[in-house]
Amino acid sequence: MRARESITLGRVPRQPAPTAVPASDAKPERAFIALVLLALWSIVPPYLGPLLGLELDVSAKLEVVDHVVPGVLAAVAACIALSYVRRGQPDSLPVLAALGVCVLAALFQSVTHLPLVLDAGGPQQPIDSVVLHSTPGPALLALSLVLLLRSPSP
Repeated sequence: MRARESITLGRVPRQPAPTAVPASDAKPERAFIALVLLALWSIVPPYLGPLLGLELDVSAKLEVVDHVVPGVLAAVAACIALSYVRRGQPDSLPVLAALGVCVLAALFQSVTHLPLVLDAGGPQQPIDSVVLHSTPGPALLALSLVLLLRSPSP
């Protein structure tokens, strides 16, 4: 007769907990905070420019339409998205919708400043003023698109 091998049951050692979170597992919260700040920054160029001596000959109504309205919409949408991300729902429908609003607002800001960029350097459009006014829109658009098109979390 053959002797049976005995099987003993015991505790399986656990792997030690990782000391640092890999970059791919990092929370997207920081990116959404940056989105909120960038949306808020897109509102201020018409009001910050004159304080810095970077004025443009543009009506106040046009500045509200080109900066304030889309900037406020993007900031509110980014805050909504951030609140869902902080609740652990970065891939929810409200976040997708909020990012869509951010993309559209940023696209509007970018497109409305295109004629200003094309005429930069003229007497009414000094380059430094044009840069201040026209860069927040494309930056907001780029970050909004990256967050919108990112791959879902596993």
